[in-house]
Amino acid sequence: MTRAIVTLHGRVQGVGFREHVIEIARRYPVAGTVSNLQTARVLEIDVEGEVNSVLHFIADVLEHPPPYARIEGVRREEAVPLGRSGFVRGATRK
Repeated sequence: MTRAIVTLHGRVQGVGFREHVIEIARRYPVAGTVSNLQTARVLEIDVEGEVNSVLHFIADVLEHPPPYARIEGVRREEAVPLGRSGFVRGATRK
């Protein structure tokens, strides 16, 4: 199991990105959350699962963003898996 926290910068809020990420997550055996950060232009995806599933999920999100989105930067951090199930929309937070 692995967990990645992926932060996307750019035009990623107000373009349906969270819902889009949830739809992509349904294609993979992954769990986690997708949240807007209060800082404008930042989206955080916190995902965990088997290594290949997480890698393919992240690649799919980055390669197929919503039509009006524009990803200008990506940061990825590894974290300790939490053993979650399901993939949900998280609240906007700091």
